[in-house]
Amino acid sequence: MRKSRLLFMALFVFASILLVSCTGAPAAPVAAPAEGDSGAAAGAVPITIFSPQGTDVDLETNSFTKEAEEKFGIDFTFQTTTFDGNSAKEQRQISLASGDYPDLYMLIPWVDQFSQLELLKYGQQGVIIPLNDLIAEHAPNVQAALDNYPLFRAMTVAPDGNIYGLPQLIECYHCSYANKMWVNTKWRDALGIEVPATTEEFQAMLEAFKSQDPNGNGQADEVPLSGSIEDYGVRPLSYLMNGFIYSDDRTYLILNDGKVDTVANKPEWKEGLTYIKGLYDAGLIDPGAFTQNAEAYKKIGDNAEAQLLGAGAGMHPAIFVTVGPEAPYGADYDAIPPLKGPHAEYSTFLPNTVPGATFVLTNKASPEAQVAAIKLVDSMFTEEGQLRAHFGEEGKDWRRPQEGDVAL
Repeated sequence: MRKSRLLFMALFVFASILLVSCTGAPAAPVAAPAEGDSGAAAGAVPITIFSPQGTDVDLETNSFTKEAEEKFGIDFTFQTTTFDGNSAKEQRQISLASGDYPDLYMLIPWVDQFSQLELLKYGQQGVIIPLNDLIAEHAPNVQAALDNYPLFRAMTVAPDGNIYGLPQLIECYHCSYANKMWVNTKWRDALGIEVPATTEEFQAMLEAFKSQDPNGNGQADEVPLSGSIEDYGVRPLSYLMNGFIYSDDRTYLILNDGKVDTVANKPEWKEGLTYIKGLYDAGLIDPGAFTQNAEAYKKIGDNAEAQLLGAGAGMHPAIFVTVGPEAPYGADYDAIPPLKGPHAEYSTFLPNTVPGATFVLTNKASPEAQVAAIKLVDSMFTEEGQLRAHFGEEGKDWRRPQEGDVAL
């Protein structure tokens, strides 16, 4: 579940880039992946790509890039940015403003994707090229997705009828119900605390984390609860507020008897704010949760001198702590259910995808580059292409289920 999102990175990190969707629609494989015309070594088509790059992957040399180059006759050159949303968006804008922008943008929705307004703006300026004809002529699997999934079409087609970019289309399991709360089970067990089920029990657990030295170093350095300011479930307010009134963490709107209303002026909302302010005033919520970026948040979770973090908001724990076999704290955090509060219980928000595009071709791309790029994207709309780009190499990074295996 933590291995998410699609295109251009072997294994899992750059698998975040292209066609993974929060729409919940399945992939639409209707044809075999289109074959490239030649290998990258002989007459390869040069394509320059702007894309975020993780610290543990080289997009130029990873195995999926090399396979794609060989199969589709492409020679990629990458212009990379970070996974920090603010920095990545700024660098994307600078590249456009400079006029020295790439042939292709391959982005991540929660980092630096193009908004619908940006697509229309740059499309009508001619900087971004429409994909309609390329899809019709070279991308049967993309076309099938447009024909079969109305939501995908609605997200993709601009008001002027053009397709200026492609959003993602695949299930993103860990994105579902993004406003999760991950609690340090090691600390909770050491202090003899049951999994909190109510807002009062959650507060009592945080108080114990703060006062009873669960990391055992003799210092009052524990951070009971922290978060961040990004969009992927890291703001603690939504999780906490849902014990009082429904919060979607974005618009704070609800639908009552067919009429749109806001929750922010309701007594239950004000009571929830009072509860959250009480946690903050008691030193149970890290002040940085309302100001810090993801990098600062993760520094708390990964602190080398002592484990500091008691609970963290986020769609998955890898946001705030390093996970993996060698990670000292990565296995210590488990998600707890939504809290029961005085006015609401066990509620949380299932988000729709954020409209926009992660695959965008510019007017710098040659006709040959346009065709090669759309063929590559089309292969990602097949089961074979999605499995390879999303999960890595069969037999190495994943295997097919065997008799007796239990689905999760």
